[in-house]
Amino acid sequence: MITYIKISGFKSFHNFEMEFTPFTVIAGANASGKSNLFDALQLLARLAETDNLKKAFTEQRGEFIELFTQYDDGNYAPEIHLLIEMLVNRKIKDAWGNEAELKYTRLRYELKIKRYTHSSGLEDLAVTYEQLEKLNHRDDKWIKLIPKQNRDLWRPKVVTGKRGIPYIQTTTEHDILTVLVPQDGTAGNKRRFPLNNATRTVLSSFDTIDFPHVLAAKEEMKSWKFLQLNPEDLRQPTNKRSGGDTITPSGKNLAATLYRIQQVDSYSLVEISRKLNSFLPSFIEVSVIEDNENKQYLITLKDADNKEFSSRVLSEGTLRILALCILEHDDKHTGLLCFEEPENGIHPFRIKAMTELLKDLSTNFNDAEMPLRQVIINTHSPVLVNNMLQWQNEPNVSIWYAQMRTATSEINGKRLKMNITKISPVTKSPQQMALEFSEQERKLTLATVKEYLQTTDFEKLNLGN
Repeated sequence: MITYIKISGFKSFHNFEMEFTPFTVIAGANASGKSNLFDALQLLARLAETDNLKKAFTEQRGEFIELFTQYDDGNYAPEIHLLIEMLVNRKIKDAWGNEAELKYTRLRYELKIKRYTHSSGLEDLAVTYEQLEKLNHRDDKWIKLIPKQNRDLWRPKVVTGKRGIPYIQTTTEHDILTVLVPQDGTAGNKRRFPLNNATRTVLSSFDTIDFPHVLAAKEEMKSWKFLQLNPEDLRQPTNKRSGGDTITPSGKNLAATLYRIQQVDSYSLVEISRKLNSFLPSFIEVSVIEDNENKQYLITLKDADNKEFSSRVLSEGTLRILALCILEHDDKHTGLLCFEEPENGIHPFRIKAMTELLKDLSTNFNDAEMPLRQVIINTHSPVLVNNMLQWQNEPNVSIWYAQMRTATSEINGKRLKMNITKISPVTKSPQQMALEFSEQERKLTLATVKEYLQTTDFEKLNLGN
């Protein structure tokens, strides 16, 4: 679970900071930078696993150079600086099934990537700084979101042997920038990575529990999913030869995922049916058929008149809600789920159901048995935002508002203008936030959101005052 991010030099972000709750909603008009935040998270996720920086960058939207902040003089930032804080699971397992328990679950990861020009004139990328360390308990303001009586369940107490050195550290050895990675619990045993135009992150190169905290950070970032549900992919049966039994970002393998869940616990289909029926009363039963003749799995829904409908004929809105119901009951689904404009393809009357399902997919810290799950959505729908306001006092839920602003900053001795994204909290009181925002800014933010909502057909929405 990501709890905090700081970004500079990436797209529309300059000295940008934001914190997150298990369920975080970012509202704002188009072109306010909401999608740029998802792009930053997606880039971090790819950098945690790929062996090539350039490849991770070219997978992003836009040209290579457009990922760096552009100034008003036509130049671009020379470096991207990313810093995140995380809450990770207490136990970690590597690809070979070996397990380890972490001493610390609150971690801070920092990364700097520069762009430079080869002698041939081609631009390239290199890591210039990388650091992973524990977050000291006394500095951890975010943790107050978790009820005090349950904090030790998510952030274990450390009685003895407090760690003082980072798990990944950048230093200088023999005038060369070098990343040091000491093995947990082993004095003097360190791996060294000279940063001579390093073309991958050090984090991406670790895959065993010999370095459990490094592996935990890597696996957390790799687990971040970015949903872009495609109705055609949701409708299709799953080919048994495809081998996939988890829902892809576009919605493929929906039927195979449901079949796997049924094989583990057949009662789960009853729970999924009840959940779907609570939001879509016309459907009373969800089933999955193993079609051996065509070597595929197929989802069917039954209505109150006992008529069956295959996934091929269901509406986009029904399929989206069904997918979220299935994800909630899928034990394989953990980590962060980013969902851009979930209201797309949904009838306004069903948006309330959508928001409730998304909230149910996020962790409630009062439930010690629940896996770490987080949902971040961005939206420009006033209907969705209005439905969110019912949870404005819940610590696990936060609503933010994104705006594009013009800022002036001193860059390399020059005063330069740039268009930057500002995302500010809407509903949280200062006592609920780890970050500090002025009361004037909070009032302006709330007023802006009200104005934004009132420009729609929903001028009489109750905003709680």
